[in-house]
Amino acid sequence: MRDPREELLAAARAGDGVTELRPGLWLVTDPPSTARLLASPDAVTGRSAPRRDLTSWGPDGTATWMAVRRALRPVLTAPHLEPLLPAIAEQARRTTAAWPVPGVVDGVRAAVRLVSDATLAHLLGAPSATLSALVDEELSAAGRTRAVLGRPVLGRRSLDRARRATYDAVRHRVRADPEGLPALLAAHGFEEHHITLTVRTLLLSGHHVPASALAWTFHRLALHPDAQDQARAEALAHPEPGADLPFCRGVVRETLRLHPPVWQLRRQLHAPVAPLPAGATAVFSPYLNHRDAAAHPDPDAFRPERRHLRPAPGSYLPFALGPRSCPASRTALVQLTVLLAEVLKTHRLSRHRDPGPSRGVLYAPDGLALRVVPVNA
Repeated sequence: MRDPREELLAAARAGDGVTELRPGLWLVTDPPSTARLLASPDAVTGRSAPRRDLTSWGPDGTATWMAVRRALRPVLTAPHLEPLLPAIAEQARRTTAAWPVPGVVDGVRAAVRLVSDATLAHLLGAPSATLSALVDEELSAAGRTRAVLGRPVLGRRSLDRARRATYDAVRHRVRADPEGLPALLAAHGFEEHHITLTVRTLLLSGHHVPASALAWTFHRLALHPDAQDQARAEALAHPEPGADLPFCRGVVRETLRLHPPVWQLRRQLHAPVAPLPAGATAVFSPYLNHRDAAAHPDPDAFRPERRHLRPAPGSYLPFALGPRSCPASRTALVQLTVLLAEVLKTHRLSRHRDPGPSRGVLYAPDGLALRVVPVNA
C-alpha cells in the first residue's frame, strides 16, 4: 500500500511551493505562503451540510465555537495544567504498572490509555474508563463511516449511536459535577447543550491525535536507544512532575515534526489571499513543510537537539497556525512530555513490530508493537 504522504510529497517536489493540483485546488508548501494563508480570517475550514442532530452547534455554530475558544483560553494553558500534573503522573504510573513486563504492548493502544486518562483529568478532574471507551468508539465509528462514503448508509447508524452515547455520558457528567470547566463556560453564558458539546469536542480532539503523537514518540525512541537513554537520564534526574525537561520536550517536538498526526489541512478562501484567488481551496501539509530542507537541515533525520532552533514561520505547524489552530497546543506539549518521562522512568522500549503506512486524516503508527522491559532488569 502506497503512503499517501509520499504521493503528496512527490506532487510538492514537482511544483514550486504553490501548486495547482486540479482547477481550484492548490497545494501550498511554501512556508511564507503557508503562514500568511493560515493566519488569514478569510481562510476558513470547509464545512459539510449543517447537522440537525444532537451534535449540532446551531445556525451560528462557527461563531459559537469561536466564542467558546475565547472563553477556554485560561483553562488551556500550561499554568492551569500545572497543579494537575502530579495526579496525571500518578495515573500514568498506575497504567504502565499493568503492562506485561517483560513483554509486548500495542503502541497505539498503550498511548491512547495514557493520553485519555490525562485529558480527562485535565478537563473533568479524574479519569473515566466509561467516557474513554465511549470516545474511542465514536472515533472508531467515524473512521469506519468515512471509509465507505460511496455507500453512506453503511456505518452511519453506528456512528449516530456512538455520538448519542458520548453526548449523553458527557451531559450526565456535566450535570453531576458542574464545577471546573463546565462552571467556567456557564459563567460566560453558554447553555448546557453547548457546554456538553464543548467537553465532548475537547475529549474527541484530545484522544487519538495526541495518542498518535505519543505512540510515534515511543517508536522513535525504540529506533534511537541513545536518545532514549538521554531522555530517561533527564527524567530520573528531575523526577518531580512539572520539572523542566528540555531534552524530553525536544524529543516530543521532533517527533511531531516527523510525524504530525494531523498531516493535512484544508482551507477555503472567502476572499483573495496572496497568492490565491477567492474561492480557491488550499491544501496544507505539516508533513511536507516539516521536511523543508531550508528550515530543517537533513529533514528526515531524528534530531531532538533541533529544539534550540527557531524554524521560520510556516515551516513548523504540528498544531496548525492562525485563528483555527489547536487551542490546546501548549497543554498538549506539556502532557506528552510528562507522560513520556513517566514511561521512561520505569520502562525500556525496543522494537517488536514497526508500523505500516496509515491512510485517512490521522497519521498514526498503525500496527506498532513495542517490547517493554523494566529499567532495573
